[in-house]
Amino acid sequence: MPAKTTPGKIECLNATTGGRMKIDKTTYDLIYKAIYQSLQKDKLLSYTEIVASIEDQFKKQKIKFTGSIGWYAVTVKKDMEARGIISLSTEKGRKLHRLSK
Repeated sequence: MPAKTTPGKIECLNATTGGRMKIDKTTYDLIYKAIYQSLQKDKLLSYTEIVASIEDQFKKQKIKFTGSIGWYAVTVKKDMEARGIISLSTEKGRKLHRLSK
C-alpha cells in the first residue's frame, strides 16, 4: 500500500516518470480493489481490459463514480507497478498486466 498519506489523500508513484501525485484515499482504495480483483480473476489483462473490468464491477455493485475511471485507473495502476504489486509484460506486441508473484 502507499507509503505517504495525508488526511484523506494518498501519494501515488509513477515508476515511468518518477512523478508523485496525491489523490483521494477513498477513490484510490476503490480503484485499487477493482484492479486487484480484475487481475485475480483474469490472470493477464491489457490496460483497456482493466478499465472495462472496473466499469463492469462498478455497474454490478451499483457504484456511482463521478470522475474519469480511465484516468484514475492509470494513476493507481502505475502506483501498483512502482510498488511491485503488479508487473507488466509484453506478448505479441500487447502490454499485459498481472499480479506480481
